[in-house]
Amino acid sequence: MYCSKCGKKLPDNAKFCSGCGNKIKQLVKEEPKVEEKIEVKEEPKVEEKIEVKEEPKVEEKVEVKEEPKVEETPKVEKTIPTPVVSTPVVQPKKKMSTINIVLIIGIAFISLIIISSLGIFLLQRNKERVVMIYMVGSDLESRNGLATRDLNDLDYNKLKQNHTKVILIAGGTTSWKNTYIDVNETSIYSLEATGFEKINTRPKNNMGGVDNLSYFLNYVHDNYKATKYDFIYWDHGGAVDGSEYDSLTGDHLMLIEMSKAFENSKFKGNNKLEVISFRTCLNSTIEVANIYKNYAKYLVASEEVTIGSQADSAIRFLNDVTLNDSPIEYGKKQIETYKEVVSNTCNYATSTQKDNNYCVDSTYSITDLSKIDNINSKFNSFASDLNSNVKSKFKDFSKLRSNMKQYAEDDPAYDMVDLYNFTETFDKYSKNAKEVRNALEEAIVYNWTNTNYSHGLSIYFPYNNKVFLSSYSDISTADNYTSFINNFYNIKSGLKVNSYDDFSASSGVVFNNKKEKKKKEKEIKTDVEIELTDEQINNMTKASYLVFADTKDGYYQILYAGKDIKVDGNKLKASIKDRLLRLTDSEYDDDNTWLLAVEDKVGDDYVEIKTYIYLSNSSSVFGSRTLPSTAIIRIDKDHPNGYIKAVYTNFEGKSNSENSSSFSVFAPTGTKLTDYNFISVLSSRYKLIDENGNYNPNWTETSNHVIQGSVYRTNKVKFKKEDFKSDYDYYVVFRIFDIANNEYNSKPMKINK
Repeated sequence: MYCSKCGKKLPDNAKFCSGCGNKIKQLVKEEPKVEEKIEVKEEPKVEEKIEVKEEPKVEEKVEVKEEPKVEETPKVEKTIPTPVVSTPVVQPKKKMSTINIVLIIGIAFISLIIISSLGIFLLQRNKERVVMIYMVGSDLESRNGLATRDLNDLDYNKLKQNHTKVILIAGGTTSWKNTYIDVNETSIYSLEATGFEKINTRPKNNMGGVDNLSYFLNYVHDNYKATKYDFIYWDHGGAVDGSEYDSLTGDHLMLIEMSKAFENSKFKGNNKLEVISFRTCLNSTIEVANIYKNYAKYLVASEEVTIGSQADSAIRFLNDVTLNDSPIEYGKKQIETYKEVVSNTCNYATSTQKDNNYCVDSTYSITDLSKIDNINSKFNSFASDLNSNVKSKFKDFSKLRSNMKQYAEDDPAYDMVDLYNFTETFDKYSKNAKEVRNALEEAIVYNWTNTNYSHGLSIYFPYNNKVFLSSYSDISTADNYTSFINNFYNIKSGLKVNSYDDFSASSGVVFNNKKEKKKKEKEIKTDVEIELTDEQINNMTKASYLVFADTKDGYYQILYAGKDIKVDGNKLKASIKDRLLRLTDSEYDDDNTWLLAVEDKVGDDYVEIKTYIYLSNSSSVFGSRTLPSTAIIRIDKDHPNGYIKAVYTNFEGKSNSENSSSFSVFAPTGTKLTDYNFISVLSSRYKLIDENGNYNPNWTETSNHVIQGSVYRTNKVKFKKEDFKSDYDYYVVFRIFDIANNEYNSKPMKINK
């Protein structure tokens, strides 16, 4: 501090000058405040604005206080002019400083708001969930518009509110039931307030190709920065064959191709997808999980065939997904929505069913893909134990495998069984079976099923054919397992079983149509039976039966295909009474048609059968909108004559890849019975006996004659029991499978009425 009158240097707290007695005004002390406020601002833009202010003179004068020249010149005490640090210069600075401080603070505050707002905007822009949908419309769209049905249920406003963005690539069908997807392109679309808008125009491309998938993945990654990414496959599914069957090219994405496409993308390493989910059939397999453990955190998929519906959408769950949902919460929302779809579909045909009355076997699970390596390790040891016993225990293994529940029973080419159930079934042949189940329980974090044999992940176990066996090593999870299934199938293929050479000559069928005395509790009550030799029983893996009616024109019409066989010693026994039905009209009871009833489920107090029907809006079988479908009929104590529980259509996709040898993939789709005015049934007739009265051993291959029954009004149709009292003769044929999976049919044996 200096005296403003004589220039003498003074202590900071001096009130009077010790040299001249001048009263000291405490003005210079305010200078640090200006400097402090200026230095407090840390934002670069604020500092730049401060430098623009023309205040250098004040700063220079403040700095002069410490110049040695002032101290070294004694004469200056009374004669140095005041401009050095004079009061006239300091006084204006007080006013200037106050104004500048306010101005600087104001500018800094506004700048801070602008910068903060920009930061928040950029932060919110990145805090988004992007869901990619890879949609191959195939015949599911061209025939019934199921893809459009699903897309139309997505709600942009809900998605936006939940910070979810949907990006779609669509193709692989001959026609779309909407106007926004161009069938001549394989373009990319974004869901906006106005609907799906095209954001990337591309020429028609193969949706079953590696390049198309990797292009889509990288396009979304590069153009949509998000906190979380999820991916949905939409189409037919083919288990270990992959999915996404393109109707235009006949190609599809095999698992090894999916792996290549993702490896060519940026979704790997530390940038994995949150969830990879399949809105397809059969893709919750250990092989699929093994592929995607490198590219996603969780897998959501179904072990079983999945059902679609015009009544409901399974991907509407996205409307309720939030940015903060964990992968498990995301997966549960998908599964809960699918459960509703199944229930709604199974209640779609009529309105008499209760909620959760499922008409098809259904599964869906969530798998933690970080746990898959542990499963692989344990399973490899389990498979090693089986492989070491496959030759000596083949007969046991074959019987066990033959009776395991298979997924997609209508198309046994897939040969998929539940992995957990597999280890339970073969538990006594491996000390490592329990270890595999423990590893599965850790990995499968959520599993929904209406069956008692599904636990979340299936596995390929070839038994009916070897469609995927030659290429399985490319996707195998365990080398020892690849060796085991190859050895198992080779033994089965080379096995000769001669014990059934005279099986067709067996007899002994009986029919109990009279009231019987009360049987002992352990005795099996049945209607028909056949007795086998010890060797035949020993080499049998499973059995079923067929019931025919002699139509008196050289053909035998099949009425019932049953699989509920009881083995009692050397006898095979079955119940057919109260299961055979006729279709008729409530007003014209005398006009009725036999049903071809295929046994589907049997419980203690109910039976469910499938029958094949045509639906039409014309009384002519050649009328418009004729739709071949399957009806599920339930017989129980409340409905002794049965009722239609559900109706669905099987849509079929074709696989033409070299490794899959061209076979069908099915996806049942719920159909509303009341949308059609007329119903008729389909049945088959065979020439069991040739023109000479001899048994025709090749009847299954050479003599099928398909017929369509009378047409009935859907709102008047009813069922009634076949009472076996008509003028027709009825026959039963037992069908047996041996340990080599060969099929044998007995001669038709007349049922004694």
